Amino acid sequence: MGAAAGHGRAGPLGAQRMRHGLRLARRALLLAALVPGLPAAADPNPLHPDPEVPPRGPARAAGALIWVHAYYTEGAPPGPPPFLAPLTLGDAGWDLWRLDRAPRQDPLLAGAEALVAGTAALRRLGYRQVAVVGESRGAFIAAMALRRPGLADALLLIAPAAHGTRPERRAQALADWRAALAAMAPDAVRRAGLVLFAQDPYDPDPPARAAAFAAAMRTHGVPALLLDRPVAPIGHGGARDPEFALRFGACLAALLTGAGEVACVTDAAPR
Repeated sequence: MGAAAGHGRAGPLGAQRMRHGLRLARRALLLAALVPGLPAAADPNPLHPDPEVPPRGPARAAGALIWVHAYYTEGAPPGPPPFLAPLTLGDAGWDLWRLDRAPRQDPLLAGAEALVAGTAALRRLGYRQVAVVGESRGAFIAAMALRRPGLADALLLIAPAAHGTRPERRAQALADWRAALAAMAPDAVRRAGLVLFAQDPYDPDPPARAAAFAAAMRTHGVPALLLDRPVAPIGHGGARDPEFALRFGACLAALLTGAGEVACVTDAAPR
């Protein structure tokens, strides 16, 4: 589940199909531009470049940053939160790729397998580093992808959610979270981070989820960042608050790029 909504309402069926066809064509053209000799009709990668960020290509980019968005019901898939902009638009020079899924059709395991296939495809293209950032349902999908070795150099999970807000679903939500982490492959990632927000109605048990994440990373010797319910911002969509970028953008960038200490200085929110 996720709090992110689409950007506008879907049009008639014919218009939707036309837009979908244009997106597929644009994806193939971008892939062909990135890889000389790749036919324009080929699309071997379930990921596609973000249309708002001109790709530099594997030879010029510092790495590939994969955005795994939240659940949505109509319109365009949710875009990445503001704190990622300096990595993709600034001097850091990371190409921005997306794992977009259809509205209302977002199975977790299928998404996880598509993400694994996508990161492997980016490796084959020649990217030096691959980092994955998931929010809400996208974060839960990314956590499930940890079962595959060699997933990414870095993984950042933001407010993972996949079970809604009903109290009777909390036990299953926590059990599925623990199961995803228990299935983690020893060499799935080199560094990882988890962001939890205070007053998140989708979080069944923040302390238990934080503990399960920390234990899994400790078991596999993965340097881990845990940003556990800072004072601000709060709520499920806290990563989209401009204050989040100001307070935590630099330390999260260090995690994703491997360019600094895996730590964020913050005051915890009242428990």
